[in-house]
Amino acid sequence: MSPQVQTEPIQPQPQIPKWSLAVRIGFRFSLMYLGLYCLATQIITSLFSSTQGEDIPDPATLWPLRPVVFWTAAHIFHVRAPLSLGGNSGSGDCMFGWVLAFCLLVIAVLAAGVWSLLDRRPKTYAGLHNWFRLFVRFALAGQMINYGIPKLIPLQMPYPTLTRLLQPFGTFSPMGVLWTSIGASPVYEIFAGCAEVVGGLLLILPRTATFGALICLADMIQVFMLNMTYDVPVKLFAFHLILLAGFLLAPDLPRLVGVLFLNRATAPSPQAQLFHSVRANRIVLAAQIVLGLWLVGM
Repeated sequence: MSPQVQTEPIQPQPQIPKWSLAVRIGFRFSLMYLGLYCLATQIITSLFSSTQGEDIPDPATLWPLRPVVFWTAAHIFHVRAPLSLGGNSGSGDCMFGWVLAFCLLVIAVLAAGVWSLLDRRPKTYAGLHNWFRLFVRFALAGQMINYGIPKLIPLQMPYPTLTRLLQPFGTFSPMGVLWTSIGASPVYEIFAGCAEVVGGLLLILPRTATFGALICLADMIQVFMLNMTYDVPVKLFAFHLILLAGFLLAPDLPRLVGVLFLNRATAPSPQAQLFHSVRANRIVLAAQIVLGLWLVGM
């Protein structure tokens, strides 16, 4: 009698509906633009640094993006003054950051257009979407945790000093008003930090990623509005974190609308696994947990 060969269990894959032309083009553009922005700014460097990427220069400040941004500023926008790189952080709303966003937008539009012309077959990009979604989850989680922990302690907005309290209110900048008011209420600062950290932590696990993206979206909309109304120079960066959260929520938008606004029951999200084997998917899940612990502890 021949010995029985044990085969590795196969992970069942749900049926993924065909993507429309608009969805395919939107995904191509989102992948190119959001992927390039993450790879060009502190979003990627902070995943591998214990100081939020401050000890590593943004890739955009290096070759080949740096000369492209300088050329665009000089010849397209006719900027005569030298461009400030804003230090090692890509979050500042300096001229370099705005021109960089324009360059990445043009590159993404051209790349998505060429991709659409070369690939006209009506199909889905389920596998590519799952891998890019995994990258976006941790890119956003890293920023939420990095910005949330200093508030959770709290350190980002310190309690106002005696000198600050004796300063006439009329001499405060709008950002100074915001920083002082939040610093004067450590409990609120801790609450805001908890919201950001919880949103980031929920993004680590696939089953809680949608809930985490909802929390991150609410958090970053509030941060973006505070930045806009109090002139905090992190507007551009906060807006892109909103885009990352929106990308994660886009596949579940019809289900969320049905539950929250139409009072309808909804089916589970038909998202395929990264691999066909159960063992490989378990290894990937364990790796995500380890990376999440790294983000929390670095």
